[in-house]
Amino acid sequence: MKKDVLLTVVIPVYNVEKYLKRCVESVLVQEWHNYDILLVDDGSTDSSPQICDDYAKVYDFISVIHKKNGGLSAARNTGISNAEGEYVYFPDPDDWIEPNTFSDLAEVIESDQYDIISFNREFVKSEHDIIKSDSKRTKRLTGKEALIDMFSYGFVTVFANDKIYRKALFTKNTIQFPVGKYYEDLGTNYKLFLAAKKVYATNQKYYHYLIDNPDSITKSWNEQKFENMISFYKELYYSHDVRSKLDSSELAIAKIFFVNGMTHILASLFKSNLYKTYPKLTKCVKKELKINKLKFQQKLKLSNRTKYFLYRLGLLNGAFQLQHILKK
Repeated sequence: MKKDVLLTVVIPVYNVEKYLKRCVESVLVQEWHNYDILLVDDGSTDSSPQICDDYAKVYDFISVIHKKNGGLSAARNTGISNAEGEYVYFPDPDDWIEPNTFSDLAEVIESDQYDIISFNREFVKSEHDIIKSDSKRTKRLTGKEALIDMFSYGFVTVFANDKIYRKALFTKNTIQFPVGKYYEDLGTNYKLFLAAKKVYATNQKYYHYLIDNPDSITKSWNEQKFENMISFYKELYYSHDVRSKLDSSELAIAKIFFVNGMTHILASLFKSNLYKTYPKLTKCVKKELKINKLKFQQKLKLSNRTKYFLYRLGLLNGAFQLQHILKK
């Protein structure tokens, strides 16, 4: 008989036989044990279902749900519906966490004060890459303050896999991850922040985000990915929920976040040479950038600053075309 647990670790599983054990083992080595694991097999066609079942046979606090393929959001939503813990956590199955993650955050989780506990990540290419965090800093925020921190690229990221959520945030506010969409975190986290009362955020990096998985959705662009990203950025920026709760100075920060997103998308369209393939999407992004023009002294994310400057000069596409020529 399973004991009551405070945290359910929901791991969505789809054709990750090469990575799954590393992810699960990174949870099993945690010194803080007030958790269970729910493996949601999303219709895998490799050996992932068997790996899940093998774990469930060995550990009584690991359970498995096998379901038809519905995508990452559907798997997470299934996990929320079946989670035993008061809190839920969603690591991706090809990533892993530091062995001290839960013990470092145990006091915060056990305090039962916070609706969201946010930490940070390191982008890695292999399990041999070492995570290095700056000196520990923490913030105790309201939900709205956490949203502004996300807009400002502070401690709080747009991702779901570096956050522990109170399950009731989803169930009591009828919030779900959008099924059949890419970049689902972008369309979900802002709702959760607006519903949250208290958020704990730290700059400590506990999450290893693998960037060399060839099956990762970020490896190649297609029309749906562009459409979903544009749609979520627009939803987040223009939604009544956001605009009704932010004052003018906070909306100015949201605007910079939105322009950062649109600049990244336009640059990706040009860099991948897909701006001709998807002319309507390119036109839509340019329209949003024109409507929401920024003054040059307004600080964009460093990676987008030069791109936005080139866009305003009408030179962004030319810069990428020149880059393509020089690579030949």
